[in-house]
Formats: sequence, C-alpha cells, structure tokens
Amino acid sequence: MAMSTAKETLRLLAVYRETGDDSAKATLVRNYEPLVRSLCRKFASSREPQEDLFQVGMIGLLNAVEKFDPERGCSFSSLAIPEIMGAILNYLRDHGNLLKIPRGLRRNKLAMDKASEAMASTLGRWPTTEEVAEACDLTTREINDAARLSRIGDPRSLDESFESDESDDGSSLSDYVGYEDEGFNVSLDRLTLATALDTLPEREKTILRLRYYSSLSQRQTAEIISISQMHVSRLERAALNTLRLVLQHNPNRVPLPGQVNATAANRMLSAAS
Repeated sequence: MAMSTAKETLRLLAVYRETGDDSAKATLVRNYEPLVRSLCRKFASSREPQEDLFQVGMIGLLNAVEKFDPERGCSFSSLAIPEIMGAILNYLRDHGNLLKIPRGLRRNKLAMDKASEAMASTLGRWPTTEEVAEACDLTTREINDAARLSRIGDPRSLDESFESDESDDGSSLSDYVGYEDEGFNVSLDRLTLATALDTLPEREKTILRLRYYSSLSQRQTAEIISISQMHVSRLERAALNTLRLVLQHNPNRVPLPGQVNATAANRMLSAAS
C-alpha cells in the first residue's frame, strides 16, 4: 500500500492519540512500511541483512508514532525519517562491526571524518593530524586511534584470497602470516610425559622428580629415599625405559634432539629419548 496522504496520516494519528485505537496505529505503520524499506536500502552495502535492518527501522517508525505531537506544526515524515534512520544507525553502530568498538572511539571517528572533510574543502588539501585534533578538541593520540578504527572494525578473513605482485596463484592470507611454532611438538611431548609419569610407581616417580626437577645427583637421591645409589640407578633406568616406550607409541611425537634441555621436563624427555 502506498504511503497515505499527509491529511490521512494526521487523521490516523489524531485517532490513535485520542482513543489509543490500535487499528489506527496498525494502518499508520502499514502505510509507512515502504518508507522504512526505502531508508534501509541506503545501507545495502553493510553486512547486516536487509530484513534485520527493516525490523529495526520499524521500531524507529513505532517510536515516531508515539512521539509525534501535531501541535508542533511539523509533518509526520519530518519526525519519522530521523527516528527510523537513528534506529538503523544505532543498530549498525552496535552490530555492524565484527569487533566491538568503544562508543567514545566511534564518536571521535565521526567527529574526525566530519572535520577532515570540511577542512579539506576549505584548505584545498587534506588537513594534518594536528589540525584535525585542534578542530575536534581532541589529542593527536585520540585522532590517531580514531583513524585506525576503519581498519580494526572490519578485519579480513585469513581464508580470504590474496594476490600480491609476486604471486597470482590465489593463495590466502594465512599463507603470508604466522609461522610454524617449533615448540608445539615439544608441548605435546610434555603433556604425554606428564601422563606417562602418573603411570609409574610412586618410588620411581619420586626418583625422577628428584633427579630431573630438583637436579639432585644419584647419591643425594639415594640418601633421601634411603636406598643404595646403585638401586637408584637401576630404578631410574627402568623408569626412563617406560617413559621411552610411551613416547615412542605417541603418534604425534617428533623425536627430540639428544642434548640436555634447560627445563626439567625437557631434560627428562631428552634422557628418555
């Protein structure tokens, strides 16, 4: 249905205002749906679905119906359009970015953009950061933070196709960022080692902890647990053999270098390798 005439709109608004007749309100909303859809199409480039924007715009229209005062002498559209646009813009501000942006930073960005455009037309060049900061009554740091907002508010996917001057093979951004963490497999070994240690008898576990976590000698370890140094040597060797078998059967494991490592876990892994 096309938008009603101004006279019909005022009549329906008067009926709703005086009687609270929901059918008059429903007719008003239905008549102005085309206006809401038209305003939503202005934001077709946003990632938000048009239907979501339409629902938000309709809330703005309902707010306009509730706020309209015919005694002010203005038309309903002059109130409805700002209300609808405001509702949509607020929604996009809060939901339109993948990252949540602080409201103060968004406000600074809007002020910066407005001042920059006005000054550029006056100066005949793009204003400096200091000039924009002075015009907006902000610090240069606040302007620099606002300038970065457009980049951080819309991050690119690592799966996005990327073309460079050196390559046009359609590789993705993930091929150009990050690196192989050489410590990852060591971390897997440490997790496996921790599990394997729990399978050992308590005495063998104590021996390994004293030897590799406390860095005690076999003689010192023997004195603490009251057995001979030779017995400590045999139990330690048997425990390391058990750990070696567990590590060898771990399908995710990559063989470690033979040198003694700085940490206790790596020292034990090296001894068990």
